[in-house]
Amino acid sequence: MKKVGILILLLTSFQAFSQSSFDEQTGAWTANSTWNGSNAPGTTGLKNINITINGTVTRTGSLDFDQNANITINNNTDDSDTLIVTGDLIFNNNTVLTIRGSSILIILGNLESNNNIIVSSSGKLVVVGSASTGNNTNISNSGDFYILGTNNLGTGGGSNYAGTTPGDAQDLVDNDQALADYLVNDLGVVNSTLPIVLKSFSASIFNNNINLDWITAKEENFSHFELERSLDQNNWEQIGKVQGLGESNSDVYYDFIDENAPFGKLYYRLKSVDIDATFEYSPVVSIENGFEGSLRIMPNPAQNASNLKIHVPAKFKENIDYVGLFDLSGVKIQEFRNFDTQSSLQIEKELKAGMYILKVNHNSLQENIRVIIQ
Repeated sequence: MKKVGILILLLTSFQAFSQSSFDEQTGAWTANSTWNGSNAPGTTGLKNINITINGTVTRTGSLDFDQNANITINNNTDDSDTLIVTGDLIFNNNTVLTIRGSSILIILGNLESNNNIIVSSSGKLVVVGSASTGNNTNISNSGDFYILGTNNLGTGGGSNYAGTTPGDAQDLVDNDQALADYLVNDLGVVNSTLPIVLKSFSASIFNNNINLDWITAKEENFSHFELERSLDQNNWEQIGKVQGLGESNSDVYYDFIDENAPFGKLYYRLKSVDIDATFEYSPVVSIENGFEGSLRIMPNPAQNASNLKIHVPAKFKENIDYVGLFDLSGVKIQEFRNFDTQSSLQIEKELKAGMYILKVNHNSLQENIRVIIQ
């Protein structure tokens, strides 16, 4: 998200807050037990009030702060304290909202503010509906801010916004898959503007085949998946294509087997393509397709080192990056690069009887094999 440099006009005067103060733990906004033995603060026309969120509080419905309110989410920056509002969140008349550290504010409805409002956030703020600012609203954001609906920030007279530009639904999925999944799976945001939601993506290995499994929690106007593989996360190749269900608001399970996976450290990602050809990439998963002790030297023991062969698994088709023969003290005797496994190791030096180490390196894998010369 891009930086924008808009001057924040800090408000210098607010009416004094009263002594009404609420410091909660975890629970429903309307439950008295949530607020350390105090009565719940209400939901509409809130004024002259200080509220500190230390835990996870859910307001089922809207919240309306009328005037002179101070709301702080996360008084302890070591915790990911969270306020969830399933309806609209409305600020009016001299209200301050502070979202600290790793804390989170999720608004499933709209965010509205008007008349001398200050919002300061270094945490995460997600508005599923629209966000609008009326007169004299000043927002300073150094955290993660996503507006999945219409962004009308900074449109009111005397209003200013400074910090990272709010992202949209696509940015949320790209930058914070866990939070996007939480919205869909835990809060039921299935008919929002979120694109396809990937619930999980994993890789496993069996008989040197790589099994890829993934689950989507939602699909809308969706076409297909393209599976891509890389050895270095820079150069990717498409290895397969799987047709999507297209439309779904429930879990859909997919799988693909990479039967031609090379040996070494491998990286995989999904390219999710919509019917309009727009696409997004999944997080990358990695797995090691190892030799698993299957490399053998023949003959071993050997009468001499003039004609040793490396026997590799039947599926191993490529040349080996590096092969080196060392004595037990670590002195290199001879090395081979881009070694053709169909060839023999032609050791030029005559070796004394004893034990040696053959080091095989390939695609970040390493195998040390003991070689005995009689």
